[in-house]
Amino acid sequence: MKIEELISGKSDNENVLIDGISIPASALKNLLKDGYENLKPYKEERTFSVWGKTCTACLNEEQLQNKA
Repeated sequence: MKIEELISGKSDNENVLIDGISIPASALKNLLKDGYENLKPYKEERTFSVWGKTCTACLNEEQLQNKA
């Protein structure tokens, strides 16, 4: 999933629902600022793989929430 598409039209105080997990739009915007462009959720593990041209990471739900 493209992070930019997920947050399109969302304000910082809104949440985005990704595979049943509510993530603050501000957290996703901060990922974009850090260079991440894509996100893949792993619903069973409640983790997210994020990557961009020069970076990659795997974050759990709590870590992603803390990016807000």
